[in-house]
Amino acid sequence: MPSCITEQPLETLAADAKSYWSQSALRPWVADMSHWRGRGRWADDTVWTSIGRDHVALFHQLCLLSARTTPIRTMLEWGPGGGANALAFAPIAPRIYGVDISPANLQECARQLSQSNFRAFHPIEIEAAQPERVLASVSEPIDFALSTAVFQHFPSKEYGQRVLNILHRLLDPNGSALIQTRSDDGSETLRCKTSDYAKNVVTFTSYRIEEFWDNCMQAGFHPLSLTLKPEPAYAYYFLQKHPNPGT
Repeated sequence: MPSCITEQPLETLAADAKSYWSQSALRPWVADMSHWRGRGRWADDTVWTSIGRDHVALFHQLCLLSARTTPIRTMLEWGPGGGANALAFAPIAPRIYGVDISPANLQECARQLSQSNFRAFHPIEIEAAQPERVLASVSEPIDFALSTAVFQHFPSKEYGQRVLNILHRLLDPNGSALIQTRSDDGSETLRCKTSDYAKNVVTFTSYRIEEFWDNCMQAGFHPLSLTLKPEPAYAYYFLQKHPNPGT
């Protein structure tokens, strides 16, 4: 189970997270961290488009691991940021839901998709402290769920578990998910933080590999595989909705 006890109330940390990420259109460094096209590290368009391209490649690996042979109909991305992933998946995902606490990020993601003539994007803004409210905004099963560069910015490990539980509930019985976390290597830098969200946002939440693997199983997922990216301490979990939760 999650083991990093927050010093501040979760509601406070969640509110601080929403305040921080809602500044994407106003603060250059937040736009950079949110992967906005043409901003900061993403001034080179080939670098920006590589974000989505790399994750589409991982999705195809997930299809092989899960023995999926039919195309996906619906995709949900938790934390779409500036739309790099959504734009890359648009050719293979007829309908995309984007869930975010930042209205600015949802607007930018929608703008990128609109410019590519993709008209089936459904933005869902949630209150940061109440992620479960997304359940009322999605009325159909989701074939594929994606979340990258997001779990590391959640306000607590407990919050991450809640999102895992939500994603599992939203998925079709044959659905799958690709989730990336920051790995806790035991260092002071990467240990999970418990207060001062804006100060510690880059590495606020991290997980030991076996810890997050167990969290996925507790949510009802069947972990299929794991890919590690030592720099910057990323772990990608390939997950399938378990046909028999609890076994």
